Amino acid sequence: MSAEPSSPRRRVTDNHLPALEWQLVCQAFHNLPAMLMVNLAVSIGASIVLYNDGYAYVYQWLTLVILMTGVRLVNSLYFKARHSRSLVVDNKIITLWKSIFAIGLFCAAFVWVAIALMTFTHSEVPPTSHYTLLIIMSAMASGATGITAPLKLIGRFYIAIMVIPAAIIMLFYSNNNLIIGVLGLVFCAAMIASHASNHRLLRASLTLKLENEQLVNNLQYLNSDLERRVNLRTQALKRIAHHDSLTGLPNRRGLIEWMENSLDAKNPLEAAILFLDLDRFKQINDALGHDVGDKVLQTIAIRFNDLCPANCILGRWGGDEFLLITHQRPDVRQMVEQLATQLIDAATAPLEMNNEKLGLGLSVGIAYFPTDARDYKDVIQAADLTVAEVKRNGRGQTLVYNDTYAETQRRRFDLSRTLAESIEHNKLHLVYQPIIDSHSGQVVALEVLCRWRHPILGDINPDEFIRLAEDTDRIIALGDWALRTACQAAQAWGEETRSIKIAINVSIKQLLSNNYAGQVCATLQRLQFPFERLVLEVTETLFGEEYLDQSLATVTQLRDLGIEVHIDDFGTGYSSLSRLHQFPVAAIKIDRSFVMQLDAQSMVIIESAVMIAKRMQLKVIAEGVESAEQAKILIQLGVDYLQGYYFGKPNNTASFTPFDLGKL
Repeated sequence: MSAEPSSPRRRVTDNHLPALEWQLVCQAFHNLPAMLMVNLAVSIGASIVLYNDGYAYVYQWLTLVILMTGVRLVNSLYFKARHSRSLVVDNKIITLWKSIFAIGLFCAAFVWVAIALMTFTHSEVPPTSHYTLLIIMSAMASGATGITAPLKLIGRFYIAIMVIPAAIIMLFYSNNNLIIGVLGLVFCAAMIASHASNHRLLRASLTLKLENEQLVNNLQYLNSDLERRVNLRTQALKRIAHHDSLTGLPNRRGLIEWMENSLDAKNPLEAAILFLDLDRFKQINDALGHDVGDKVLQTIAIRFNDLCPANCILGRWGGDEFLLITHQRPDVRQMVEQLATQLIDAATAPLEMNNEKLGLGLSVGIAYFPTDARDYKDVIQAADLTVAEVKRNGRGQTLVYNDTYAETQRRRFDLSRTLAESIEHNKLHLVYQPIIDSHSGQVVALEVLCRWRHPILGDINPDEFIRLAEDTDRIIALGDWALRTACQAAQAWGEETRSIKIAINVSIKQLLSNNYAGQVCATLQRLQFPFERLVLEVTETLFGEEYLDQSLATVTQLRDLGIEVHIDDFGTGYSSLSRLHQFPVAAIKIDRSFVMQLDAQSMVIIESAVMIAKRMQLKVIAEGVESAEQAKILIQLGVDYLQGYYFGKPNNTASFTPFDLGKL
């Protein structure tokens, strides 16, 4: 059959390339109206901003944009009416419409470049207008990674035209914009790479579509081959659905399916479920990047898989968690004890990535089926509870499940219920830790921390009840209580403390709650507490892509009220430098993990953070300072404020006593 001219086994990409290219052109014109509307909307917005900033001729530019948008929209509608349903076209038609699309797209890009050139070189236009244009052009270029994905080179040239000239101008316009210019070029490269990926995916999708259409249209030629093809594709889809794309191991669905097919609750023999949770992986992932983290997971998966006994299964449960499930056998407990040791040794064995020697560990939780649970998901949860107990008790060990770990879940339920009552009836209390000026030794702020004494269980670790509040969405009520109580306490400190600020930790859930800035404003007004004395600390989750716009809007509203926002635990979460310049924050607080080590790598990170913060006119706070040597090094590195046990532990009573830096 393969030798026949009409054979369906020939690749669509080889014999039907014009059809594929035409599909891509049609997709490009299908995307065009949405792109035009966005372009028109942001053009109007940019014009208003520039006009308000003194650029009097911007509406002539806007008129040109509107005319061009109209012409391109009419052209798009004409294409849709006359050509979008065509199935057979020649290369000349494809080239013609590609050229028409490219001309319109490049004209629009050059119009934006023109307004950027005129604005950036106009000395009377405020710098905010430059940044507004740069953000708009970058956003439009970012959107083009998907909208112009059908056209390989045209889309990439458009992105380059939109970003590179503006970024180069920012590089040479002012020394203060050097970082923004460099980030613009980096952002451009990332967007071009994203466009290339989108183009490949779209092309592959359309190729598959055409192949499927060809299979349907030539059904009479596929009687002997169709079933085989369907089976192959079904198997491929099943493999994708049941296997992890990074490691190639079975995923959750694949593991559960294996247990359903391989284990029998009526069988008196036991099977072991080993829950494998890597230690210190997050630090590696954050410090060296996700690419290195992915390679580490792939390497560890290979090591674990080499140790997996016959007739057993190893899978990736998620993140840095793996699951190894044995078959039912009489000596499973003796075998698992030795296997767990081998797995820990494999995880802790030397690992080198990009000339970096990495140190990992492994915590192992073991549960037995059907002894500990007769349901597959329940026995996995039992193993998960067990490894969590290992994590709480020092990591790097093996633990076998017993019923007491189920009490952990009961404790969480009881604490959750009591926490809600304690917040409502004001049964928590606050402690205060001073933040010291690194130049004068004066107390400039007090961080407010929540403490909870349970009526039966006693003092509850803040990490436990705050994490519980996050998980149960009681964090909003807890945050409201902390803000209200701290402001009332600060009002009673006396006139001589009026310049000292209070710093309160804020969850991202609070920040994203409905009208958070308005609620804070109402609380401060009701208590007559000065807005400028309040500092809100939020972690780098603030920069999460899924809620970037909302968090930016809230932080901007808080800044406009005169409330400072600081980035807490800086360096441990998202890659924040790409977002930091967008947010009107006042300071960054370097995470205690860097301060406590203060090795060569940590010092480089701190020094880099200080340099970048200074260029962005941000203050730098270092927390976790526990010794004079640490304080001295941090001051030499240029840190503005210091916090830690060396200067004062959290205390029920606020302390305003200056610290004598002369004894460092």
